[in-house]
Amino acid sequence: MKQFEGYEEYLKQSELSKQTRQVYLREAEKFVRYLNGKEITKDRTMLYREKLREEDLSPATINLYVIAVNRYLRYLECGQASIKTLKVQKKRSVENVISRKEYQELLNYAKSSGRKKYYYIMRTLALTGIRVSELQYITVETLETGRVQVYNKGKIRDVYLPDVLIRELKKFCREEKENDGIIFRGRGGDPINRITVYKMIAYLGDMVGIKKEKVHPHSFRHFFAISYMERYGNLAELADLLGHTSIETTRIYTTSTVEEKRRKLNNLGL
Repeated sequence: MKQFEGYEEYLKQSELSKQTRQVYLREAEKFVRYLNGKEITKDRTMLYREKLREEDLSPATINLYVIAVNRYLRYLECGQASIKTLKVQKKRSVENVISRKEYQELLNYAKSSGRKKYYYIMRTLALTGIRVSELQYITVETLETGRVQVYNKGKIRDVYLPDVLIRELKKFCREEKENDGIIFRGRGGDPINRITVYKMIAYLGDMVGIKKEKVHPHSFRHFFAISYMERYGNLAELADLLGHTSIETTRIYTTSTVEEKRRKLNNLGL
């Protein structure tokens, strides 16, 4: 356990987020259990990757775990045993994104069922494109400036609040008697966490009959990006709004969605 305490401190000094540190620490512990006291060798780490592949995990998840193991190996100064991630064809389309109709259904149900907080959370995610972890930066004070400074993934960026959202959030704050500080809080007064938001949005989706694969907080970020590209078509500007370092990351929103591609294939008439 002492070596994991040292590793946790090493991860902190690397300035990784708490969530990333938890993943890396968990995967290091799993790797050590897999070794069961055996010497670390390249062959054994390669076999560990094969074990992950047999667990029916997605390639992206396997690669995350491989990266975590490699980080631990570097900490142990066993970098020679590091392994390569799986080669995955880059996605050219987004999938499982809510439609405008489904978005409206979620809003309507949240409002009619008295879940005002989640109505406004969904509005905020869809109108700004922020990640659910960035909701903590939306404060009463930022409603006066219309601009929010967000810190995420080691970067600071500006997020802009449209007038319609400012009006709605001010109304919400008046109703909830929120006079300052973070707008969206959990029961204990801390910023609302992503798991709570995920569960509630999944529940709302279930209530209105939307596929569970489509109803998650990040789907609203995709929805925002697709809507922005359809309206303005400015890829560089969208990359800036989303906080993407590379415009190549944003390029996925310039192509049709998976559903649109399938619809086109079905209409070929062959």
